[in-house]
Amino acid sequence: MIAARLTHRARVERSTATGTDAWGGPNAPVMQLVDPEMACFVWSRLSREVIDGSKTALIEDLRIMVGLEADLLEGDELTEVADRAGAVLIPGRLRVEGPVQFKHSHREAALQRIG
Repeated sequence: MIAARLTHRARVERSTATGTDAWGGPNAPVMQLVDPEMACFVWSRLSREVIDGSKTALIEDLRIMVGLEADLLEGDELTEVADRAGAVLIPGRLRVEGPVQFKHSHREAALQRIG
């Protein structure tokens, strides 16, 4: 059912850093590959332009859908999203923002662009 909709592939990494640094903050992330080709579907729900005085910003609400068995957690990072043939659709890093929500046939999460 949902497998036919998961037409994208994401390279997913997770930080394995633990503990705190000398100043009490979290240690720098140490990214480790979790899944080189996680079946998913990434889409943009909303795109809007915000103008604040002389500054203009484009805000895009990206979401990801994965199967129920997918190992995707809050804080994971997608290094790229490609189609089944390997053509990169969304370059750059995206972070899973907030908890991964359970739906009846799949799981969904919000994504945030890094950098």
